[in-house]
Amino acid sequence: MKISVSIKRFCFVGSILLLSGCAMNPVTGRKQFVLISEAQEIAMGKESDPQVIAFFGLYDNPTLQKFITEKGLEMAAVSHRPNLNYEFKIVDSPVINAFAVPGGYVYFTRGIMAQFNNEAEFAGVLGHEIGHITARHSVIQQRNAFLGQIGIIAGVILVPELARFVDPLSYGMQLALMSFGRDAERQSDKLGVEYSSRIGYDASEMAGFFETLERQQAASGTQEVPEFLSTHPSPEERQTTVEELAITWKDKLKLTNAKINRDSYLKRIDGMIVGEDPRNGFVENGVFFLPTLKILFPIPVG
Repeated sequence: MKISVSIKRFCFVGSILLLSGCAMNPVTGRKQFVLISEAQEIAMGKESDPQVIAFFGLYDNPTLQKFITEKGLEMAAVSHRPNLNYEFKIVDSPVINAFAVPGGYVYFTRGIMAQFNNEAEFAGVLGHEIGHITARHSVIQQRNAFLGQIGIIAGVILVPELARFVDPLSYGMQLALMSFGRDAERQSDKLGVEYSSRIGYDASEMAGFFETLERQQAASGTQEVPEFLSTHPSPEERQTTVEELAITWKDKLKLTNAKINRDSYLKRIDGMIVGEDPRNGFVENGVFFLPTLKILFPIPVG
């Protein structure tokens, strides 16, 4: 009897959520079940932004910051969600990464800015990150995680003996949900090609950046994560797909003289710190130096 009541309550709550949570996806134009509104999504971004900045710190380069803001706003204007108040920032981290949070916040590390060989590569990744926002990937990921947990709870209600397997089931569910991550990355790659092409860049250069990632991975000596356990498609797959899509968009937009702008970009990053910032401390000839506080002391052997 208790199990029957629990099932009824579970089904009732689930029905309410499914009926009340449908929204139009800005990219696909199809209705999908989500758990938060656009206003809540924007609020999430506003709450996350100070935390991101506090963790990484901002990279102090007004010229480069102006460049990414101008390009970001230009691209946002041709995206599927031009109504958002986008912000684009460079964070002070040597890690090669770019990421976005809901509501229009996009971040590039100084590490990744130093790895781009031209503006077109940057534009491709910029479009990719904007794509995560326009397609509401964070919102969809949150929904998938919630539904996964609901599925686990339902299983335990129906078969109480499964309770002792909840942790393994949770891990298995996480692996299952990784396929959504790969699909999101593929969709963002497509949007990156589209958006960068729409503002006049040669999107095939984005594929060149994937080659850079492969070289970085090889140089680090790290073992490649199997694709079926990765949230990202393999660099080889992404490179091939991007090259094909870039040709399609060039023909569609009649881009006969798409921009690459190698020299202008390299001038912008000239003098940029690569790797760990020595201002945060470094070791030389057995002595530790901390320039910002004017401290130095010898490091004992061993």
